[in-house]
Amino acid sequence: MNWTDIVFYYLLPLFTVVTLWLGLTFGLIWLNRRGQRVAGWAVFLSLPLLLCAHSELIVTRHDLSVLGGYRAFIAGLLIWAWHELAFYSGLLAGPRRKPCPPDARGAQRFFYALGTHFYHQLAFFLEMGLLIWLLQDASHWLGPLTVGLSWALQQSAKLNVLYGARALQVELFPAHLAFLASYWRPGPPSAFFRPSVSICTLLAVMLWLSIGAHLGDPAAIRLSLLASLFTLGAIEHWLLLIPVPAPVTAPATD
Repeated sequence: MNWTDIVFYYLLPLFTVVTLWLGLTFGLIWLNRRGQRVAGWAVFLSLPLLLCAHSELIVTRHDLSVLGGYRAFIAGLLIWAWHELAFYSGLLAGPRRKPCPPDARGAQRFFYALGTHFYHQLAFFLEMGLLIWLLQDASHWLGPLTVGLSWALQQSAKLNVLYGARALQVELFPAHLAFLASYWRPGPPSAFFRPSVSICTLLAVMLWLSIGAHLGDPAAIRLSLLASLFTLGAIEHWLLLIPVPAPVTAPATD
């Protein structure tokens, strides 16, 4: 393996995924901080982009080239970003729009939280059903895998903050979804944290290691893109261990 292989098969896909992930994440945060009305309009105005992403997956379903891999991955990521925007705008949140009762525990707390996300979850499963139907004869499944794994990594992170995490940045919620902060529990990680972070980390490592056996094959790029996605998901899980420092307040004066 030479430096050209390292850059082409490892660093470039990783850079692409990190750039897209950060750009889409900060874009969603910016839109939702503009208010529910602006975010809602953004959902409708971005519908052509959503249709283009689906069209791109159809066009590239038999394209096993390097470019085809990048196109399918980016299209999958854009589809997931649209669903995230629809959720945080409040259009695809859930029927429950009020804080979690302070005495809710265990399964009851889980189902209360599910009520705040129900439409979002339903839309995801409908989306996956649509992609499976559209791409049933595809030569590769990078696009649907990108959507499905993005959802799975996010659900794992959400379950961790539901049952306990030190790093809770509730200030990121837009005002119309501020009640969601009541479902996040500050404190030491729950029993769910260790298996979830272990699986994410192990899958990321396994994918990175598998790339070496496919050097010279466009399949290596597809593996690298998925490995990068899993790496970001694992990092997101590990960051939940870092407590957010309490804001510093000025001492009271007489």
